[in-house]
Amino acid sequence: MKVIVFSVLVGCVAVGGAANWGMAQSKPGRARPAQAYPGCVSIFNGKNFDGWEAAPSTWKIVEGAMRGEGGTSRLAFTKKDYGTFRLIFTARMNPVNRDHLGVLFWGDRPADSSRPKIDNAGWIQFMPPHGAMWDYHPPKHRNLPHQTLAPGPKDFTKWCTTELLCDLEKGTLRAAVNGVEIIRYTHPFPRERKDPEKRIVAGPIGMFRHGGGASEYKEIYLEENPKDDKLLTVP
Repeated sequence: MKVIVFSVLVGCVAVGGAANWGMAQSKPGRARPAQAYPGCVSIFNGKNFDGWEAAPSTWKIVEGAMRGEGGTSRLAFTKKDYGTFRLIFTARMNPVNRDHLGVLFWGDRPADSSRPKIDNAGWIQFMPPHGAMWDYHPPKHRNLPHQTLAPGPKDFTKWCTTELLCDLEKGTLRAAVNGVEIIRYTHPFPRERKDPEKRIVAGPIGMFRHGGGASEYKEIYLEENPKDDKLLTVP
């Protein structure tokens, strides 16, 4: 796959600020109005884990965000499965501690929320805000090649808003951070649903807690089966 990189500087927007693409960051604990993203509904209320599987050893609610730190669980994941969807959320590391954020999808539903299986469970991972990708298909997880359109932000400590547009039937992902589309990905076996080394399937969406940092996610909105191949956060 040919990689195209444009010299575009993408900065994170601090809490309370606004970018010229018209999406203002909200203050901690204050949810963005649902109408800000037409067709999307809120799937995290900022008060509790209704609709989510989140082990209390790891996941807490802090100022309107789900916060993953320590414990035994690497994933807070939705109780519902999704195949083709639009996901918009705001996230940061606090502290970073040489760690990173992540969103997992198209993998197997974990049987145990306190120790959810990630390795060899078929997940695709997107890492905001910088835009790296990872693959958890067997026999071994690995870096996932993708098309880079623009460099993503590198400061994980600032709140950044990410939009993912995922089409299960086509096996495609488009990702934008702070109003700039930064990557595209096409799965090499988009229609494969059985082979564990190749398949992608409808499954839960998981917010990743990885390593020794603290991962925070808030203002999580989702649209099922979007009709338009258009990123709502990109002008």
